[in-house]
Amino acid sequence: MAHPDELADLDLYRVWTTAADLGGVFDPFRFEQRMAAYRLMIGNTNPADRFGADNRHNPLWGLVFQHQWQFRTGRLGAGAQRDGLIDPDSPWGYGNYTLSVIPWLGAGAAGVVPALPVADPPAGSRFRYVTGGAVPEELAAAVADWRAYFVLVAGSGPADAVGAADAEPARLALWKAHKTSLDVVVDAIADLDAAPWPALEITFLRGWCRMVDYLWAAAWPTDFAFMTAHGLDVLPESPLTTPEDVDALPAKTRGNVVNVLRLATTPRWRYHLNLVLWKRVMRTREARDQVLPLLDAVFDPRPDNAAERRRLLGHLLRP
Repeated sequence: MAHPDELADLDLYRVWTTAADLGGVFDPFRFEQRMAAYRLMIGNTNPADRFGADNRHNPLWGLVFQHQWQFRTGRLGAGAQRDGLIDPDSPWGYGNYTLSVIPWLGAGAAGVVPALPVADPPAGSRFRYVTGGAVPEELAAAVADWRAYFVLVAGSGPADAVGAADAEPARLALWKAHKTSLDVVVDAIADLDAAPWPALEITFLRGWCRMVDYLWAAAWPTDFAFMTAHGLDVLPESPLTTPEDVDALPAKTRGNVVNVLRLATTPRWRYHLNLVLWKRVMRTREARDQVLPLLDAVFDPRPDNAAERRRLLGHLLRP
């Protein structure tokens, strides 16, 4: 795993080092159980130091940090911070379910983790979960894509032999599975009645799903070093209730949230057209290696990033 001194400085440290083993059943409605599942998936996908001796290049770290953010900021339900219980009716909790339990099932099918039974939701919900061991039909393709990801990484050689950039094939496979999972979430929340969650927060979630499509198209790095350098102070630290909540955010976070909310309200046709253009820009490894400044140029055009906007056009028009 990443160097202990680096983990010790993060709020992730406590749950990462103390979460109980899964035992005989994986209960995905407990926060520490999802974290324990991530720990097993990360630990078991580093054969021959594929992602470095301390596993820092493992692309699964991004899911871990995202789930910790959801927990820390109260987005998993009223009881999560008190007793670790994830509300099965939490939209963010459901979204993470498709990015924790569904990868787990794919890893189990690939022989990477034990094929443990997954506990049913403790109560009724507006979302569909694995129940009685049966995977909802709409999530079956995601299980298959996650299985393909785990088969790939389980058979790969060490990334450090040719540098961390060799992790990109795994990252591409991970994002394919991530996209398949998240598309199910997008459909589930499309016409969702926000209550009891603030309507603005659900708008933010819808916009975040669209923003993640941009990250998918770029095979956004999600290893430990990239996440700790670029992914820990970009999202709001409490659910969004009113526009005043957005105004009160730190400048960097506020800019990101405004962009996400704008995406959420972009007409569907315009959003899909823009995404097609972005996918064309990101079709080469050269462009993907420049994703940070190029994404900034797309969402925050300014005089000082005019050169990056010209570079965007060059990637777009390249044969």
